[in-house]
Amino acid sequence: MSPDNAKKTARQDPDSRRAVLIAPNMPMPRPPAPPAVPRPPAAVRPVGLPPIRPPLPRPIGKLPPAWGRRESFWKTLAVWSVLVFALILGLTALGWTYWNEGGRFGSSWSLRHGRQGQPAVQAPPAPVPSAKRRAIDGRPVAADAASVGYYAVMVENMIDARPLSGLAKAPLVIEAPVEGGITRFLAVFPAEDVVDRIGPVRSARPYYLDWAQEFDALYAHVGGSPEALNKLSELKIKDLNQFSWGKYFWRDSGRKAPHNVYTSTSLLADAASARFSDRRTRETAGWTFKDDAASSERPQSSPDIVIDYSTPAYRVTWSYDRQNNYYVRSEGAKEQLDEDNSPIRAKNIVVQYNKVAVLDDIGRRRIETVGEGPALVAVDGLTRDAVWKKASAQARTRYYDAKGQEIEFNAGSTWVEVVPSGMEVAH
Repeated sequence: MSPDNAKKTARQDPDSRRAVLIAPNMPMPRPPAPPAVPRPPAAVRPVGLPPIRPPLPRPIGKLPPAWGRRESFWKTLAVWSVLVFALILGLTALGWTYWNEGGRFGSSWSLRHGRQGQPAVQAPPAPVPSAKRRAIDGRPVAADAASVGYYAVMVENMIDARPLSGLAKAPLVIEAPVEGGITRFLAVFPAEDVVDRIGPVRSARPYYLDWAQEFDALYAHVGGSPEALNKLSELKIKDLNQFSWGKYFWRDSGRKAPHNVYTSTSLLADAASARFSDRRTRETAGWTFKDDAASSERPQSSPDIVIDYSTPAYRVTWSYDRQNNYYVRSEGAKEQLDEDNSPIRAKNIVVQYNKVAVLDDIGRRRIETVGEGPALVAVDGLTRDAVWKKASAQARTRYYDAKGQEIEFNAGSTWVEVVPSGMEVAH
């Protein structure tokens, strides 16, 4: 390029940092090409395989089906893992609480074998509930058992009324003479006992009321002598007269009147609840009771106790059964059975001598129940002389031996045979 027709332009060459003259309309010189970079050798693929194709582009946010299945599996696994961990944690906490707080595991295994690093200790003995004896028959009951009520039922003993019902289940029976040479029973039942048929029920007599008062009992009867009815009103006894309260009794159509009136402990309980629920039951004083004598201490034989109330039909015999240690009752020369064929057995027999007076031409009696007098007491096959004492109409009749010690009765049923003073009783 000529210096005359060209304009010199100085530029700085970035590579050589030299001034270069460039003429107008002259093409710019190209920079030198960069040196070639060697490429890595292509992967050698076996002959016959198709060429590797790049994967097609996937829409954004869309995962492959396999990934969705894997994600669902891991979520399920995570949920179950949390549940299993919570369950293990809860069981561990529960076991730890039982171990430390005296639970089932702690009170059995840990107390017997001890914990690691601690000496074993013995489990404390389970508390044994104390017991007491029932006032009427000495049978054991819980020490905290509440006082129960009693039912005293007049049961007749005429020949036409036999067989009788309920006597074999009564824990206490008192037999005494009434008019005509016959006897009548006062059968006493605790309110907790269940007896479905008691009777035939007959009329009241005044001296039975004093024995019923010993238990503050509901007194069930069908009418009564004038003296007895007056006494019932005066003494405010829990009176249940069938004449006025017939719904608590029933008449057996298969029996002839008047020997067909019956009641039950269930009906008597209804009567007590309906008529006397506002009256507090008085605590009943019990006798002194014991367990049966050992077989070796019982006599090989024991004479029968025979009571002749009047005619042979009213001859009572108590025979001792050594093996079972009870007395078997016979009346009229044959063993006495209840209507349901239950035999009458008693653990204790008392013959009580009372002053008896005839009141009128009908033959009604007055029997002195308060005071004291001679008696016979048969227990464990041995019959001994005794003394009965009753301080008041409401006080229990008690029995004492020749030394003045109160006699111990066997737990079980007791029969008291009231006879006129001076009457001869074979024993």
